[in-house]
Amino acid sequence: MSHVQETLAAYEGIAARYDELNAQTDSAALVGRFAEAAERHGNGGRRLLDAGCGTGGSSAAFKARGYEVTGYDLSPAMVTIARRRRAAEGIPFLVGSLLRPPSGLAGFDVVACVDVPLTYLTSADELRQALTAARAQLVVGGVLVFDLNTIGHYRRTFGVPVVADRGDRYVAWFAHPPRIEADEVVVTQFDLFERAGAGWERLSMRHVQRHHSDRTVRRAAEQAGLRVVAAHGLVGTSVRDPADEEAHDRILYVARTA
Repeated sequence: MSHVQETLAAYEGIAARYDELNAQTDSAALVGRFAEAAERHGNGGRRLLDAGCGTGGSSAAFKARGYEVTGYDLSPAMVTIARRRRAAEGIPFLVGSLLRPPSGLAGFDVVACVDVPLTYLTSADELRQALTAARAQLVVGGVLVFDLNTIGHYRRTFGVPVVADRGDRYVAWFAHPPRIEADEVVVTQFDLFERAGAGWERLSMRHVQRHHSDRTVRRAAEQAGLRVVAAHGLVGTSVRDPADEEAHDRILYVARTA
């Protein structure tokens, strides 16, 4: 099974429960950081493409901030839920991957990849391909805004196996290899155990990601016809500058059409 198929299988399997399992994530605040970066460095336009939109929470948050939004995601199940749950917002949701987006998407002022979908691209060449696809979707002066996990985040979060007691459920996660190096593939295993009558039910997810260093990101952007104009550190949803690969959780990048 390819890593793309593994990613698809993971999200198809949890689509119905994705919003519940991520209820503690402050999507609106995270989108706010993306919108602020786009408005600071972009052309002021309001057409936005939410690439890797999941169940549409980020798309709805962008819409609430006054953007005209289109969203797409790799998982048909996630897109189906987005269409149903976000029907009131009137946002079109499509199925497609970051490497092969739906056809006809062009003329956007902002392309946003929120909550690290680009980490599922497991080579520098795939990152270049995805950035090239995003470049083709932007107008002149448009910006691509995306976040990536830092090496520090991977090491802190997945460097040792963890079991967390959440009351009615247990969550366990670990990574392979346990020593995580820069610009290397990281395979993470999540297991959720929940009470089911007198026993327990188990939900397992295997995610294949890659850490992309700042050097790799900037090279891929240049090859794609983009120029990185900002890189902000994120700790939770708080912006910290300058970005620090060890201390911060993610780096929020802004790349403009060259």
